[in-house]
Amino acid sequence: MTALSASAAPPTIGGATVSPADFTVAAVTGQYSFPTLVGSFFLFGADALEWDSYTFWRGLASNNNNNVALFQDMYLGLATAAGFPAYLTNSEIVTKLLVNLLDTQPDNAQVLYWTQQLNLCQISNANTAKGCVMAQMNNAILSDSSALAARARNRIAASQMIKYETDTATEQGSTTDRNVVLNASRARLQPITDAVATCDAAVATLPRLRWVIEQNGIAARATFNAASGELVVNGTDMLAQVGTGNDIDPSKLTLYGDDTAYTLTSGGVDLTSVSQFRITLNAADRQALLTRFNRDGASSKGNLAYLLTGAPGWNTAYGAAQAQAALTGTLVTATNTALLNVDKSDTTAYDAATDGVLLLRYLLGLRGAALVDSARGTGTALRDAAAIEAHLAGALPVYDVDGDGQTLPHTDGLMILRRLLNPTAPTSDAAAMAAITAGAKRGSRTDVRIVSVIDALKP
Repeated sequence: MTALSASAAPPTIGGATVSPADFTVAAVTGQYSFPTLVGSFFLFGADALEWDSYTFWRGLASNNNNNVALFQDMYLGLATAAGFPAYLTNSEIVTKLLVNLLDTQPDNAQVLYWTQQLNLCQISNANTAKGCVMAQMNNAILSDSSALAARARNRIAASQMIKYETDTATEQGSTTDRNVVLNASRARLQPITDAVATCDAAVATLPRLRWVIEQNGIAARATFNAASGELVVNGTDMLAQVGTGNDIDPSKLTLYGDDTAYTLTSGGVDLTSVSQFRITLNAADRQALLTRFNRDGASSKGNLAYLLTGAPGWNTAYGAAQAQAALTGTLVTATNTALLNVDKSDTTAYDAATDGVLLLRYLLGLRGAALVDSARGTGTALRDAAAIEAHLAGALPVYDVDGDGQTLPHTDGLMILRRLLNPTAPTSDAAAMAAITAGAKRGSRTDVRIVSVIDALKP
């Protein structure tokens, strides 16, 4: 057993956690979305950028990489909508900018100082004066240690992560009403103070974790081999305890890809080291992951990054009394997801005359030359008999498509062959689904469910 002291670092999966570090200046200033949202705060007091506008200004930020130019362009483009008419004096302009940014009325000394700075910016270059003073204010907020500046940083950082929550195709097609975005943003940001805990409360943990991983460029630290069913996870400071199969609680582990989130049901495992554990998933978990991790690589067919998260208690030796991250996790790389490309052919990835026959022969007990005779396609990485046997043996549990706990030739093998003979029939075609399972299914799965499980074997 590894001793746990009060000062021991909490364990992590992949080294990424949702913690107060999410909201430090260093963590939030690297993205082009940060200055874009700062510009919105200057002008509106919160995020007022509907998706098209946000995308436009973020793109401009990445193209010129110059906050003065970005802020000047945003001021010119949004001043009327934001209530900055052309007749405002410099004192009135800096007052409105400070009120919006700090969410409070500035004192006279602040107004006087920033009015002087705006005057100097105008002398230097009248065409960029507004952007110049906004950039200076931004720099001041990032370096100021006051509670007021800390609150402003926290509100901007939270708004960036809240924007990340909706950084999806759905959001891109959503509201074009600036006021809807602004009112929603204000409501979310209003409770935030200079205390980091208020940011934690304002932003959901999962989007924050995704943001931390991608913001900091943290590479995938987990792999899933669909052929063997093994999930290998690397992390830090993991703790072992007395006994076997009890260091890791898979019921605290959730995976994301296409389809809905999925929490593992496999039994507990021991650590292989303080920085790694391996889980050979049960058949239910393996089949469930195939609909989510549906192609090799780091992202799904729906272009969603594969993600593994661990909730508190995932490393069982780390007691509840010890402070730990609300969520920890890593990106995942998937391999060998094309389980029904049995021969690993290039031309016809899934074929009844090759893949279906090979699986059925294997389940009937044929091996060696008898297994592969006239039943392989063509390809540069074509499997020989031994490789096919190894592939099918490792993946055998996932071919139990009716879920009765057995993988048999006259049930599972037959239904898989039938589906390969009729691969384009939609699952909404009840007659076609019934024909695939007729006289062959066991267990309680419906026809549609069985065919869906088969289809997941051939992403």
